[in-house]
Amino acid sequence: MGRILPLCLLLVACVAPSVMGQRLLAQSPESAISVTRTALAKWVETKRMISAEQAAWREGKQTIASQIEVVSRQIKQLHERIDEAKKSIADAVAKHGELDAERNDRQAVSQSLLDRIATLEERTNKLLPRVPESLRSKVEPISQRLPSNEAQQQALSLSVRYQNVIGVLNAIDKWNRVVTLKSEIRELGTGRSVEVSVLYIGLGQAYYVGGIGKDGKATLAGVGLASPTGWVWREDNGLAPAVQRAVAIYNNEGLAKLVQLPVQIR
Repeated sequence: MGRILPLCLLLVACVAPSVMGQRLLAQSPESAISVTRTALAKWVETKRMISAEQAAWREGKQTIASQIEVVSRQIKQLHERIDEAKKSIADAVAKHGELDAERNDRQAVSQSLLDRIATLEERTNKLLPRVPESLRSKVEPISQRLPSNEAQQQALSLSVRYQNVIGVLNAIDKWNRVVTLKSEIRELGTGRSVEVSVLYIGLGQAYYVGGIGKDGKATLAGVGLASPTGWVWREDNGLAPAVQRAVAIYNNEGLAKLVQLPVQIR
């Protein structure tokens, strides 16, 4: 016991202030040993807790460093996505501007086409009376679809309206570029109706011939001109031989040669 007490007193002196050491010296050996044991236990526990905290700190520091690295990468990726988003927005704004400009151009073109088709339809309707009856009957399924008022215009699409006008004008243009022979009933000045052969030189001039006698010679002839209200016919029986020769040449019933016929230009 005498050896243990000095050791305990020495330990107490290392871990406690001098005052406590004096108090221990004043106590009995058993009490001093108990206090010393308690102090040692607390000191050991404190050292253990400090070591545990240091280990936890080191581990936590590594974890925090890893988390900071992960968050830094995420922030970097987020900035990259933000930059990409900004670029996409800028591209979208630019594209929207292009589309808006293109839409405005199309609207301007569409309005121009609307204004133009209305004029074409009006002029085509005015042109129809100048068309020979046989051609007018041919284009009637299309020409009757040409609108004559605003309600009819709005009921048709722009493309359909152009198709109708083009269909009529193509047929008229084809007729106007060739010589056409038709058989028609012509009413003479005497009120008598006879069948005649009509030779159309495009839309500018026409000649009819008929009244073939027993000798095979024509006795009736005339000239036709287009007018805003229809074709105007004028009898000129003196043209019968010339028009008959022209019809024969057209039908490959005679040799081709120059045939003089009167032409009136308006």
